[in-house]
Amino acid sequence: MKKHYTVAVIGAGAIAHALHLPGYAKREDVERIVAVDIEPAQLEEAKEKFDIAATYTDYRDMFSHESPDLVSVCTPNAYHAEHALAALRAGAHLLLEKPMTLSLADAEAIRREAQLAGKQVMIGFSHRFNSTNRKIKDIISKGRIGEPFMIRVRFAHGGPFPGWAKSDWFYKPELAGGGALLDMGIHAFDLCNWLLGPVTAVTAQMATLRKPIAVDDNAVITLEFGDRAMGYIEVGWTSGPGFNGLEIYADNGTILHKYGTPAEVTVGRVSPDQQAVARYSTRKLQTPKAGVWDTEMDYFMNTVLKGKVPEMGVDAGIASLAIALAAQESARTGQRIAVKTAVST
Repeated sequence: MKKHYTVAVIGAGAIAHALHLPGYAKREDVERIVAVDIEPAQLEEAKEKFDIAATYTDYRDMFSHESPDLVSVCTPNAYHAEHALAALRAGAHLLLEKPMTLSLADAEAIRREAQLAGKQVMIGFSHRFNSTNRKIKDIISKGRIGEPFMIRVRFAHGGPFPGWAKSDWFYKPELAGGGALLDMGIHAFDLCNWLLGPVTAVTAQMATLRKPIAVDDNAVITLEFGDRAMGYIEVGWTSGPGFNGLEIYADNGTILHKYGTPAEVTVGRVSPDQQAVARYSTRKLQTPKAGVWDTEMDYFMNTVLKGKVPEMGVDAGIASLAIALAAQESARTGQRIAVKTAVST
């Protein structure tokens, strides 16, 4: 295994500055970082903050001069497939921001290219690196609260721009492919698939309630997990302070996780006919507070450089994308839509 790596970050916007560039910069085994963005101002800002060896305004020019071992793709959603395929064809492992692509055909093309190149692809599902969510996954997997029958997820904030994003591309359908449902919902879809999945059908509503934008700023999605469980998701870009997190209800207990606070696990059971005496006990989950994004970057490098398959790889990316596309179709048509291509992850 090499001891010094060259990495490239395509797209030097907000997520690159917050996650990818600092994640690579702190690694002693990263020798050279190069950045690509069509906006020179973004590149200048990156050079001021990080030890950038070279900058490019065209990814093709970068690949003609550099041979990166790893590539992060942080560009607007519409360019994910183009940039991901170029990275794999250049022989690099890939960290691809969510959503994986805007079509299942493009996602499958990335799968095929990764297989041909013998390289690994990881999708940026950062919520899986929340230490409490990982503990919740362990509790469910070990059957400690029985079989889940309901999950609720709410992810909402004031919107990516202004404030978070460095431009308003999130609000442009031709670049983003959708609004809050796709941006926020993709994390929720991945968590639901990971914790209870696979999701088999959805019914969704999306609306532009407050922002003067051409995409949805709020959405509500109901989920089916076969005939044994259901779920519902609320996402939005118009929310002030409130609940963000997830709730899981199972035959022998519940889990309540409000982000930023210790999760509560309640164990106990009342029979469906309400005749059994309820005995409940509740405890708080004290989990490590390691930084989610720091953990994500270290996991990516430590996994792919050892030739291992990332947990949140191509299958997870395609599964969540299939749910998102089905939800968008449901919102357009008013119909319940089966998620035919969802896979268990």
